[in-house]
Amino acid sequence: MSARGSFGPRRHAIRVVVVAAAALGLAACGGVPSNSSPQVVKRVGQQAQPSEVAVTPQPGEGPREIVSDFLSAVATADTNHTAALGFLTADAQQRWSDATVTVLQTDTISNFDNGAIQVTGQKVGSVSINGAYQPALQGGTTDATFGMTQVKGQWRINTPPNGVILSEASFEALYTQHPLYFFDLAEKHLVPDPRFTTLTDPALLATWLVAQLATGEVQALSNAVTNELPTQTDVNRVSVTIGNPTTVTLPGAGQLDSPTRNLLAAQLAITLAQVPTVRSLQVIDTGRPVPIPRTGGTTFSALDFPELANESIPAPTLYYIRNGGVVDENGHPLAGGVGSGTYGLGSAAVASLGSGDLRVAGVSGSGANARLLIGTLQGGLKPTSVHGQLSRPAWVPGRDEVWVGDGSGLRFCTLSLACRAAPLVPASSSLPGHESTIAAVRFSPEGARIAVVIDAPDGTAQVWIGAVVRTATQVSVDGLTQITPTGVFIRDVAWNDPLKLFVIGWADSSGTSGNVYEVQVDGSLWTPRTIANLPGVPDSITVAENEDAWVSSGSAGETVWVQRAGAWASPSNGQTPGVNPVYLE
Repeated sequence: MSARGSFGPRRHAIRVVVVAAAALGLAACGGVPSNSSPQVVKRVGQQAQPSEVAVTPQPGEGPREIVSDFLSAVATADTNHTAALGFLTADAQQRWSDATVTVLQTDTISNFDNGAIQVTGQKVGSVSINGAYQPALQGGTTDATFGMTQVKGQWRINTPPNGVILSEASFEALYTQHPLYFFDLAEKHLVPDPRFTTLTDPALLATWLVAQLATGEVQALSNAVTNELPTQTDVNRVSVTIGNPTTVTLPGAGQLDSPTRNLLAAQLAITLAQVPTVRSLQVIDTGRPVPIPRTGGTTFSALDFPELANESIPAPTLYYIRNGGVVDENGHPLAGGVGSGTYGLGSAAVASLGSGDLRVAGVSGSGANARLLIGTLQGGLKPTSVHGQLSRPAWVPGRDEVWVGDGSGLRFCTLSLACRAAPLVPASSSLPGHESTIAAVRFSPEGARIAVVIDAPDGTAQVWIGAVVRTATQVSVDGLTQITPTGVFIRDVAWNDPLKLFVIGWADSSGTSGNVYEVQVDGSLWTPRTIANLPGVPDSITVAENEDAWVSSGSAGETVWVQRAGAWASPSNGQTPGVNPVYLE
């Protein structure tokens, strides 16, 4: 694993990417096994390729073989599942839907009994009709019943369960993640909403992406983003024709005001930039191209929105704590009391003030006596009213706000020392409760999402992802959704880019074994990263696009380490004392 390449290209305001699912071997370990302690992630195996050979029913096959071959037939590159339909009766062909996916770690096919075959497996996740992935958090098994009957002396499936059933290996070989993009409520940043599809044909993929934009964002983002497509767009009237330019037929687009047409063009251009043959675009309404004020004409592309698509930011500086003070990656203390250790900091967050100075927030003290301090490098730090069981702080990108976990809640403060609580609103499942502790807080690069590690009373800790919703009177975290499996223990989390995070995790709460893992923001595509060369399981992590990952590790987390050339190394000769590394936010 290359140190920089594995963590992605340099961070952009929004990165136009197609995240290909890493294909895993069928025998690889993954999810939460039923025959052992809960495991955090799967082990990367050999790449599995979609089968190009059509699997068809063979004369004389028994019920069990028919079901087995049907499962093989749906795990092919045939997006229409033509071959798979051959295993169904004519009536079942009319009723069966392949619009959803159930992903199993492994599956077991039962013997034929009472006219049916049972397929049982450890569920890893599922994909909804709109391509949204949902991890299986509680583990457990999935039972699918295939009713069998004979047609002209040959066994066929008469009552198949709806949806496609795939192994992890088949899912990750066949499905590719494509993010949709919606604007945040301030209409300043694009927020990715990842979806999965098997489509590869440019025309079909482009049409599918625009149709999903018209359908709208996932529920967890419903109060945090805005869609620039015309209100109540009829998905059935949306179409895309690949060409030069590629045209997007979008009824009602011509009635939008000038600012909204610019935003619509940006949303379409960034989303469709994932389709290889799409270069320039036009929006068509009532048979005529829609003018885009930004370009002074009707044609546009992602290149017309560099502030959203490709604008790089300077490489962020790395800091960590040593002897209660903040030092840079070379071990040089920052100026004044911030670097000297005067404040006795155990963790810190650093952000640019835009004038050569730095915003600095730090937590001094430990346990119930911890307190949040805020200030600047030049002016020094002052205590806030926030104290108690505190997490490491985090600045919101581009804002004068620093957030911190305060017991089971979140609080944020400004440089003026004004502090408020940020209510937590779960998407569906309830939060662990008042006895839980927020152990880590991190913002996505555009600041629209927040990742928190919630340590539950039962000793487990998971990563939850929420959307930051800002109104005239309140800032809250909406749609908070757990993305790590129940029963694992997560210590820390960091954003690599708007779609991917890195976590430090254990199979249980003992902290005696674990690893660094990457995971997508929707909970999909867990992948381990080595901790070879470290003195122990790390307890904190930071990473940024195209930058080396840093961790602190040791019996008490007292040394810092940097990932270079596929391994972890001390940034200086020998051991480098320090804790809680963090990049400039």
